[in-house]
Amino acid sequence: MLLVAAAVGAACFAPPAPPAAASPRSLAELQKEARQVRSQMERLEAEMQVVTQKWEAARQRLDEVNLRLIEARRQLDRSRTALDEQRRLVSNRMVTMYKTGEYTWLDIMADSSSLADAETVLDFLRKISQLDRHEETELQRLAGEARRLERAVEDERRQAVAAQTEIDAQRAAMDQKIAERAVLLKDVVAQIKKILSAPELLMKAGGKVTQVTWAQAFLKRLGMPMTADNVAAVMAWEMAEGGHWYNTAYYNPLNTTQSMPGATIFNSVGVKAYKSWLQGLEASVITINNGLYGGILAALRAGNDGQAVAAAVAASPWGTGLFDVKS
Repeated sequence: MLLVAAAVGAACFAPPAPPAAASPRSLAELQKEARQVRSQMERLEAEMQVVTQKWEAARQRLDEVNLRLIEARRQLDRSRTALDEQRRLVSNRMVTMYKTGEYTWLDIMADSSSLADAETVLDFLRKISQLDRHEETELQRLAGEARRLERAVEDERRQAVAAQTEIDAQRAAMDQKIAERAVLLKDVVAQIKKILSAPELLMKAGGKVTQVTWAQAFLKRLGMPMTADNVAAVMAWEMAEGGHWYNTAYYNPLNTTQSMPGATIFNSVGVKAYKSWLQGLEASVITINNGLYGGILAALRAGNDGQAVAAAVAASPWGTGLFDVKS
């Protein structure tokens, strides 16, 4: 009998619970989740390869069993046909010898020149009869063997079909799991891309902020054109002031003195160190919109001359000296 081991321990990974709307996940959390989902998918795909190998082996075995079943049925048909033919021949002989009277004991005696000849003929007939019975018995045995073989192969085929069905179900379940995780990964990656493409979201999500991303966030909060000239001008302004990256006025690239909850004083002029990127960004926006920096805002609004922005900053009471802008 065919014994197909179809059970495969497919790992079940429960998808991470969706975040509450009021508590958006940080960039680090999203990146961690993406790594976890990718790892799950890799493990599922590895197990799918094992299942696929078992599926291919089961299919091959089923094909072999089906061929054996076809051959067993052909053998049974041949045995039955041969048995029927042998029975017909034996029946014809019996009719000739014992029923029709065409060839009786008297015929044998009459045709024989001696009693010895008659005994020889009778012995010959007895041997023919014995051979007939032996052939029929052997054919019946072969027919029985063919029937037993057919039943055995049919049972084997049923087992192979059951194993194939189970493996098919496993493949379908694992395909579904992989598809679910692919959708989940796509959603997480989309959220990560959204955060990375929006500077303020990057700050909210706790991602790495650079001079470029801070300049972009600053311009976006001000509603200014996101031109190469404007980004280059704000970056040059950041480097001229040296906040955060070049001193300990944390989260304060432009060294503003705007008071914010929890902010600490960095130096004697009153430059602040803030508690977060969002707080520092808000402080810079409040400062530039306090009515003293119209020239800077006008240059940024034009968006086509980084050096004009630098000149406006130098001419303002912000306190930054003139700096060069390299676009």
